[in-house]
Amino acid sequence: MNDDTNTTNDDTTNDDRTNDDRTRPTDADVLIAGAGPVGQVLALLLARQGLRVSVVERWARPYPLPRAVAMSHDVQRVLRQLGMGAELDGMLEPWGLDGQRFSFADGAGRTLGESEYPLESESGHAQMSGFSQPDLETLLERRVRADLRIDQYRGFSLDGLTDDGNGVSVTVRPHTGLAPVPDGAPRTLRAAYAVGCDGANSTVCSLLGLEMTDLGFDRDWLVVDVIPHSPPDWLPYACQVLGPGRPTTLVPAGPGRRRWEFMIMPTDDQESVDTDENSWELLKPFDIHPGNAELVRHARYTFRGRWADRWNMGRIVLAGDAAHQMPPFTGQGLNSGIRDAANLAWRLALLARGESDDRLLDDYSAERSGQIARIIQDTVGLGRLICMTDPDECAERDALLGGSVGMVHEVRQNWTLRAGTLQDDGIGGRLGLQATVGAGARTGLLDEVIAPGSPGSFLLLGRDRDPLELLSPAHRTAWKRLGGRSAHFGPGGLTDTEGTYAAWFKRLNVSVVAVRPDFHIYGGVRTPHAVDALVHNLSERVLAERTVS
Repeated sequence: MNDDTNTTNDDTTNDDRTNDDRTRPTDADVLIAGAGPVGQVLALLLARQGLRVSVVERWARPYPLPRAVAMSHDVQRVLRQLGMGAELDGMLEPWGLDGQRFSFADGAGRTLGESEYPLESESGHAQMSGFSQPDLETLLERRVRADLRIDQYRGFSLDGLTDDGNGVSVTVRPHTGLAPVPDGAPRTLRAAYAVGCDGANSTVCSLLGLEMTDLGFDRDWLVVDVIPHSPPDWLPYACQVLGPGRPTTLVPAGPGRRRWEFMIMPTDDQESVDTDENSWELLKPFDIHPGNAELVRHARYTFRGRWADRWNMGRIVLAGDAAHQMPPFTGQGLNSGIRDAANLAWRLALLARGESDDRLLDDYSAERSGQIARIIQDTVGLGRLICMTDPDECAERDALLGGSVGMVHEVRQNWTLRAGTLQDDGIGGRLGLQATVGAGARTGLLDEVIAPGSPGSFLLLGRDRDPLELLSPAHRTAWKRLGGRSAHFGPGGLTDTEGTYAAWFKRLNVSVVAVRPDFHIYGGVRTPHAVDALVHNLSERVLAERTVS
């Protein structure tokens, strides 16, 4: 632990205040800087586990314009455990309905390849769905405001933070959103832990002085969001037009919405790129114009690929864009941030209850940074192909891609966790399966049947008998400390209505799996009687008292 970390935007330090703060009661178990989707989801996950949460955000209300447009299956599962299923159903558009495909085309319009996103996944939801981020943020804001365990400080910016080893003291000031309020009186908030979810220009990351690994990928693009007045049946469902002309992307962006992304070329008038006039001009070849569509937004972005080398320092942690930024070519930016929140929430809950120690945050950093590095490397690799404009390089690329004409590539984007709070048994780090099960007269997806609206629980899932019955008293106590529950198939348990779980257990070659609250597998055992060892290993890794007799 890095004790007595004191960082502030001022050059002064009030030692008396810091000493007082050591014994001051906390305002919250966790303070979150940033009320974007990552910060809001983290706040709701923590509150569901009984923690008190403070959220500090400089903007008075959620940002009203589109940004992220793609939601992955595993992220949808995280949101649905918060009881948002009915609202999500109305705002999501699964990619790939009715056989819709994504195409790659050369500059002349010749199709070089096609891909499709399956409508099923390990999480029980479509691999990827389009959505409008303002719809999601409105839903999250409503849920946060209604939760009595969450105090939200909108209109305040974080100005400094101090980790004294016993908690974190945060100085905040009134803020207009664009700048601090002149002479605004500062106030101090105190929490056991603090999380920086404050975006790509993170104040928390800057105050901690954390370094970034940067892949050196910097490309400027214009992002244009449109609502057609009627379904644009003449357009492809989704396509990537490649160079040597202007690389251009078209994707579905939620029900009734489309997004274009145009690479900004050196020959463009840089002063007029990000204007209504230029946006309509770029949309002309697609027969999109003011007479048949509404121009919702246009924004110039620099696409980058980088991540923090270290995600935690003492009791202060990073998540979301504060820890990583990536180009949009695989649709994983916001999804990765929500995965951060799900991975971090159960750890902070155990820490706040005194059941673990801060080494659990080291595992968080190792797990998330390792996975993020692979996602960004893959995304930047794809981006370098998409952004090519040299004619000879483009011809070579097109010849390579054209070799798969007539084939349809199935897109399944799953990056397993590799190092951290995992058992090294070949299955630790994979996503746990969610499929249809039965319980009495009820049939539904696993989460809906065994634990509706109950995030934060470890799960022992048995192939044919209840693992809990096989635990020794000591390990049953350890399992209870973890907030664990159990479920199984067979007599007295769940029904594997489609045979999906039988095939899954057979493929993994296990009879019991331990699934973490973020739906990743901790590990498994081949025989039910080895479940004591499974819980023992998990307890040793997670609980503050590492040894269970």
